[in-house]
Amino acid sequence: MSKQLTPLPVGSVVKVTGSDQEFVIISQMPVTEINGQQGYFEFGAATLPMGLVSQEIIFFNSEDIDQIVYLGYIDVQFQEFANQYEDLSATVQYKKLKITTVDNHQEARSEVFGF
Repeated sequence: MSKQLTPLPVGSVVKVTGSDQEFVIISQMPVTEINGQQGYFEFGAATLPMGLVSQEIIFFNSEDIDQIVYLGYIDVQFQEFANQYEDLSATVQYKKLKITTVDNHQEARSEVFGF
């Protein structure tokens, strides 16, 4: 999906490219570590309909979103956050992470990452 609304509010339900599963956004800009490198993704999410199970959080970025199924909770605090999002993301001290894998045809492709 091009030109994604960023950020999406907590409670938003999305489908990501390459998956039929729906995910509910539960965090903004979560920091995690992959292969010894700390960084952040734009969103942390849980699977539906079960929600957060075994502390498994799915990480992805706006460019990974294929469809917005439901737009989550928007209040004054979220609107202020959204208005400052560009400035906040520019000051983040971590690298923005992106998960790619190499398939049998040696093409890099994005993949939802969770653990």
